[in-house]
Amino acid sequence: MANISECPPLSRQSVQRVHTCIEPYIHLTPVLTSTTLNNIASTPQSPKALNGTEYEGAEPAKPTFELFFKCENFQKIGAFKARGAYHALSRLSEDQRKNGVITHSSGS
Repeated sequence: MANISECPPLSRQSVQRVHTCIEPYIHLTPVLTSTTLNNIASTPQSPKALNGTEYEGAEPAKPTFELFFKCENFQKIGAFKARGAYHALSRLSEDQRKNGVITHSSGS
């Protein structure tokens, strides 16, 4: 198990360093959006939904949302785990790698 005190802080630069490390081993995956989900998320509440709240009688907000989905399911293994798994394995010492690695996933 990694010692958390040895982990670098999460920053734009640390993410960019990890990306450079794993880039040769991962596939570029698309970012997609969905008109249907955007429309559902952007549907205002009815005035009746505000009854009993501090906003009762006010006009409901009319939000406009555009949702984006990073489709990591298009990685060869079908999940984003390839990124984190490769990075974790790349940080192991030679002695740790010689002992082998056992993994488990409870989901896809």
